[in-house]
Amino acid sequence: MILRWCAVIALLVLMATTTRADNQEDNRPDITDQTTLLDSVGMRAVFRFLRTWMFNIVGRTGQRTNGAFMQDRIPPEVPFPCNVSLGRSPKVPTSVHKLRPGDINVIAAMGDSLTAATGAAASGFVDLYQENRGLAWSIGGQWDWRNVTTLPNILKVFNPQLVGYSYGDAYPFHRDSQFNMAEIGAVSYDIPYMARAMVQRIRRDPRVDWKRDWKLVTIAIGGNDICTFVCTMRFPEQLPSKHRLRLQRTLRYLRDNMPRTFVNLVSVPSVAKVVMLSRKPFACQSLHHGECSCWVGQLYNQSDASRDRWARIQDQYTRVEKEIAESQEFRGLDEFAVVYQPWSLNVSMKMNGKDIDYSLLSYDCFHMSQKGNAFAGTALWNNMLEPVGKKSPNWRPLFKNFKCPTKESPYLATYDNSGHS
Repeated sequence: MILRWCAVIALLVLMATTTRADNQEDNRPDITDQTTLLDSVGMRAVFRFLRTWMFNIVGRTGQRTNGAFMQDRIPPEVPFPCNVSLGRSPKVPTSVHKLRPGDINVIAAMGDSLTAATGAAASGFVDLYQENRGLAWSIGGQWDWRNVTTLPNILKVFNPQLVGYSYGDAYPFHRDSQFNMAEIGAVSYDIPYMARAMVQRIRRDPRVDWKRDWKLVTIAIGGNDICTFVCTMRFPEQLPSKHRLRLQRTLRYLRDNMPRTFVNLVSVPSVAKVVMLSRKPFACQSLHHGECSCWVGQLYNQSDASRDRWARIQDQYTRVEKEIAESQEFRGLDEFAVVYQPWSLNVSMKMNGKDIDYSLLSYDCFHMSQKGNAFAGTALWNNMLEPVGKKSPNWRPLFKNFKCPTKESPYLATYDNSGHS
């Protein structure tokens, strides 16, 4: 019975979690541009009921404290590797190009199941229905940096008053999600809507000084576009240009409506490097048929040629993100900056002395485990401090070459303060 309901919920998630914004710029109909009955207001109560039921069935898996999916806890006698006094400005800066890590008071994120930390603490199939948002690499703030080394938990060392990070296991409508706007199944088309919902949520929060507080937003979207939808599109090669329009709309909205904002733009890791791993466990092989049906299985006549085609489209999709972040319309501004953070470009699973370190992946070998989220969170942190042109395109074992603010380079790197023309 549980598995039957899981299948029902999975179908609803795939079709209903992505609320569509009004289609002004994308005038060519495609599957990701359309709404269905499941997007209607009347279905929301049904969908929430089913998700709440599933949440209670699975339980709070993110509270687990041991398992292969967990990072090694940093002993209490080991100090934080940075000089914390260098990480916060004596007074609130007025320029985003003079922003130190501890100056950030508000953190938020937009994305899909990778940002929701789906199955990060999973040890079985049913656990994949839990969103361990408190463990999420870019927005999870559960526990502290010693056992959950996410970006917020690193930032909390510099500024304990940081708000917005997810507290623990939660779905989007739960309070513990905080400013984590991620939706499982989300695609590029959804990010303009997410941006509007995020601005509204942050602005209404009494903890936030809307005009004075510096805000950090991380955007990572595209896994579902490339894995599940690209092969169903009438014009797949148009996906990168569509993504360009949606991303531009999103960033322009944030620039014009949310003061004092620093945006991290992160590409999703290469689909080929994850779903085409050799010697995958049987459970992963089976689950990938549903999670990445454009690449795995026979549903869409997958072949080496079709997978090469999708890989080329993902390369173009990634190139678009970098180009937009570097574009002149988001440069030279005092209170807004967008920076492309490339840590995900060359992510390798050859880690910790293993040809394929499956402990970095969840039970489905698709999402990241808690350990993988820690690796990703640390990699994003390092990118934020690395100057443009010298950013690392891969993750590393925890605290190997961990970056810190210095007297010479105390600020978060932007295109303007890195001397990037």
